[in-house]
Amino acid sequence: MIVDQATTLSVEPRDVTVSSVGDVVVFRCQLHGIPTPHTHWYRGSDVIAAAADDDDERYVVHDDNGLSILEIHTVTDDDAGYFHCRAGNDVERSVVSRFARLSFNATTSANNRCK
Repeated sequence: MIVDQATTLSVEPRDVTVSSVGDVVVFRCQLHGIPTPHTHWYRGSDVIAAAADDDDERYVVHDDNGLSILEIHTVTDDDAGYFHCRAGNDVERSVVSRFARLSFNATTSANNRCK
C-alpha cells in the first residue's frame, strides 16, 4: 500500500554571482512527496513561463523525478533578482524554497555600463 506524503524540500536554490554576461545560470530544487510534487519557478513574485527543453528560450525548466532545474541562458543584467521554487501535491498544497539571489560581480556590472 502506497501512502501519500506531503511535499518536502531536500535541496534549495543557492545564491549565484555571475562573472560574465552571457553565462548560463542554474538553480535547483529537490522535492519529495507522494504523489510527485508539481513545481513552479518564480522571479520575485512573478511566475516564470519557462520553455520546454526543446524550445529556443532563455528560461528552461527540467523536471525529473522530483528534481526541478531552472536554467537561464545568455544571462543579462536584467535577470538579476531573487528566484525561488514553489511546489505541492494533493497532500501539501504549497511549499516554498528559500529565495536565491542572482547578482553580478562589480566588475561585470561596470563593464556593461561602459559599453
